[in-house]
Amino acid sequence: MTLSKTSLVLLPLLLALSNPASALQILDAKDGETVLGKISRKEVTRISFERGRIRKVTGNAGEFVLEKDEEKGQIFIRPVSPESTKPVNLFVTSERSTVALLLQPVDAPSDTIVIREGRDPLKSASRMERSGLHVRTIKNLLLAMAGDALPDDMEVREPKQELALWPGVRLTLERAWLGSGIVGEKYQLANIGSADVNLAERDLYKPGVMAVSLEHASLRPGESTNLFVIRERRAND
Repeated sequence: MTLSKTSLVLLPLLLALSNPASALQILDAKDGETVLGKISRKEVTRISFERGRIRKVTGNAGEFVLEKDEEKGQIFIRPVSPESTKPVNLFVTSERSTVALLLQPVDAPSDTIVIREGRDPLKSASRMERSGLHVRTIKNLLLAMAGDALPDDMEVREPKQELALWPGVRLTLERAWLGSGIVGEKYQLANIGSADVNLAERDLYKPGVMAVSLEHASLRPGESTNLFVIRERRAND
């Protein structure tokens, strides 16, 4: 079976693993600064760092309800009273900085706040990203992914997330390597149907994707292959 044009268009969209659309506030801040934001009065607001994890939260516990997502390093908060209009004061700490948040409750649905820390890109980048050349960075990351290496200066996740593409084909995100501005993803693509599947790397590109590598472009029934995707890192990664 040769994949239809429609199916090939769907694949790169699914590779993006985009979250459902929601409101987003991006707050630029440096260590010790206070920044202003808005939170929903009645629903939870998600707060995270763009390039790091929230390690510590300090504030008046009587003003807000806090839920922590230790796995992803993010928090969810809402005011104790849905009628409150009093600003909520929080200090959130990442690996690199502590930022003060002054959050104004508003009558709005759930929201997301992403804190973008001021940083020296060369200091926060992984060794691969500091290698200097764009092509070399991609090559080094691809080699690390193919060898299942675990660089100590990159975050490695194993989501084991299965995506339904089309009948007879299964795509599973096995592992992700996250640098400060680049993400490498290793997928397993399996032919679970009864006919041959043919793919082309050029059909898997989309905006933000820097490189795609397929170990095998043709799969007989029951066969599987590794798919490697290198893309720019997004704020919600």
